[in-house]
Amino acid sequence: MANYGALKSRLDQGEVIILDGAIGTELQSMGVPMDPAAWCGPGNYTHPSTVRQMHERYIKAGADVITTNTFNTLRPALEASGYSELVREVNVRAVDAAHDAIARTAVDRPICIAGSISCRIPIRDRRTGTLLGGTGYGYGASLSTAELRAYAEEQANILAESGVDLFLIENLWADNESRAIAAESAKATGLPVWVAFTASVAEDGQAVRMSFGGDRDYSTGIGMPLWTESWRPVDDTKSLADGVNEIASLEPDVLGVFHSRIAESTRALEVVLDEWSGPVIVYPDAGREDYLATWQDRSVSNEESAEELTREAETWVEMGVQVVGTCCGFGVDYTRSLRDALPAGTASPPKAAGHAHSHGDRT
Repeated sequence: MANYGALKSRLDQGEVIILDGAIGTELQSMGVPMDPAAWCGPGNYTHPSTVRQMHERYIKAGADVITTNTFNTLRPALEASGYSELVREVNVRAVDAAHDAIARTAVDRPICIAGSISCRIPIRDRRTGTLLGGTGYGYGASLSTAELRAYAEEQANILAESGVDLFLIENLWADNESRAIAAESAKATGLPVWVAFTASVAEDGQAVRMSFGGDRDYSTGIGMPLWTESWRPVDDTKSLADGVNEIASLEPDVLGVFHSRIAESTRALEVVLDEWSGPVIVYPDAGREDYLATWQDRSVSNEESAEELTREAETWVEMGVQVVGTCCGFGVDYTRSLRDALPAGTASPPKAAGHAHSHGDRT
């Protein structure tokens, strides 16, 4: 297992770290079928060799940190997909695939494994207790606080026992309570915790929020409700600045922005850098509409090329961002471009770990 201490030392010295890229859509493009409820998670059980090869590609492309295929392997998601008896197995295989990839590539640099935790959870039918397919709009808000915490703790413990080096908290949307629950569950294992936020710019063009923009529609497409009164309340108008400050109080090791379009990521980073004094991460997505399709339509190209993303990433590093990667839709070619083009270090001085209370005027 790679030594996280070495990675932390690089961060402390102001070096730029390359995170890997898309996991689910990369597996989708490699022929792994996506599940309506658990998305890419079952691939750890059904296509373990392909998952391992996906990690190998990212390592060879220059990634310093690879992310386990566990974004959607909490128990309720796997339960809805028929894998309720394989929750541990699916998560353990995900970490094994990452370890095997590192061993097979035999690169002469340390590679860290980030255990992904999120809560893209199917809706629970309150009448029957059954978990139904699809995601709904709440990303975990359909579950109680206690239930969600139990699931997050279960997954965090399995991933820690399996040998991840750190955790990457990837909770979507404005449900900051679920983000905090996942971060707290991960921190309880004693491992470092990186936390990322989704972000969008409000219609007034000023406020940066944790909710998705209007172009995002992650409803199930099968008649499931987007919201019911029985769900946990979520303030989808909460500013990103407020969300960052809530999570910063938990003292994560790295904090930043993910699964947001490139332009919105830049705006969101301005907020994060105003509100947070520790190392910052960013990994945007391509805004594709076929994430949940069983197979990827290879004729559909991303709106932004690897060169366009890399040019913006150079700006992010100039702003002080130290960890740069990509998310859904941006695969290995984008990782290779980032590795080849980004400087070894950030122009800004290394930031001390902790939370800055220098609130700016960008909210």
